[in-house]
Parts: sequence; C-alpha cells; structure tokens
Amino acid sequence: MAASALTSTPPENQPHRAEVQKLLVHPTSRRAGLGRALMLQAEAAAREAGRTLLTLDTRAEDAASGLYRSLGWHEVGCVPGYALDGSGTPRDTLFF
Repeated sequence: MAASALTSTPPENQPHRAEVQKLLVHPTSRRAGLGRALMLQAEAAAREAGRTLLTLDTRAEDAASGLYRSLGWHEVGCVPGYALDGSGTPRDTLFF
C-alpha cells in the first residue's frame, strides 16, 4: 500500500512550484520500488501541470532521504526539532 499527494493551488507568485506533501509506503511493502514509482508519477503530474519546482520534507533519520537523493533531489537544509513524531518527540527534518 502506498500514497502520495501534491499541493494543487500555489500562491499567486509561485505558479511554477508545488509541494509533495506526503509519500507513504507501508513498512511491509518497502524496498519494492513503490516509493520510486510514486515519486516518478508525482514528478510527471507536476510537469503536466506546468510545475517546474517541487519541494518536500522528511524526517532526517528516515531512509526516504536516500530515495529522494537517488532521484536527483537536492537537500537544502535541516531544521532541528521541526516536527513531532507519533510519541510527541521533536525530530529533525530535512528539506528537499
């Protein structure tokens, strides 16, 4: 099982960009190419919509950052304690 989402209505001064809000692959289905396939589809949908810049964020310790890098995404920074995990613990977040 997997899911992804793109923002659909950008601010007036940013019609060229979109944000990948979530990309989730169930732990038992990981390492089977589903995340890569979802990202490639999200990128294609963005191109079709005229979006030339995509952004996303992910927890710093998650393996997803390797996927994004392998697809040519560029890490632009890390914010310590940016988001809380399921137990309420602050976690560092990478931005791409």
